[in-house]
Amino acid sequence: MTHEVSTVPISQEFLLTLIYRSNQLYNKYAVEIKFRNRVYGGLPKSKELVKQYVQAKFGSEDTSKVAEDLDLEEELEKSVTGFKCDDRGIYMGSYCLKAAMKQYTSLMKLTVQKRGSKQTVKETLFIKGKVDDELTSEKVYFQPMTVKPHGLEDFAGHVSTMQGMRSILKSSEYIEHGVMQFEIWCLAVRMEKRTELTAQDIEDCLTFGQECGLGSCRSFESGKYDLVKFEELTEEKKS
Repeated sequence: MTHEVSTVPISQEFLLTLIYRSNQLYNKYAVEIKFRNRVYGGLPKSKELVKQYVQAKFGSEDTSKVAEDLDLEEELEKSVTGFKCDDRGIYMGSYCLKAAMKQYTSLMKLTVQKRGSKQTVKETLFIKGKVDDELTSEKVYFQPMTVKPHGLEDFAGHVSTMQGMRSILKSSEYIEHGVMQFEIWCLAVRMEKRTELTAQDIEDCLTFGQECGLGSCRSFESGKYDLVKFEELTEEKKS
């Protein structure tokens, strides 16, 4: 037995009402950042990395050619990391930027200096991706938009595990000099007093984040960006 689901078209007036209500509920800020160099993806991907690595370097699939450098007599671990991507392009999940904001507020001791700011950032601050005038929800796209990363870089090293020393060969996708646009929404009632989180605090966090970076491989000083734009989206509030 099948059931037909009736769909009621949403009127333009209703959508405008929803937008109006959200403008009353949140303080909103338009943000644009530009990466200074490469930002690396950190999501695991499964590939035959070692054979590709050796073939690219030596034109062969014989891994003995790199045994001296990578200690391949030990058990070898291999991984590829990259980005999320859909048919529009490569993007970073908004949760990554939300996690970064939580880290910045903690490192700057805002969570100590301003009571309740930890809960404000955790529960009432939201990141909305943006492309031109379109909000893309939890997807914050790299712009100019592309469905393919700009390249793949190899990293080699060693780690100590419970099973002993292991060699690691990791390859990471990267985007070079990308731009991100997004909005930050924060619950207005959590920003009414100077003793609470302020717009200046949010801007300071993003400014501090320039040197912390985003993405993977930040220990190599990658993922650093410049804060190009931080602008309050002023809307008429209810008196």
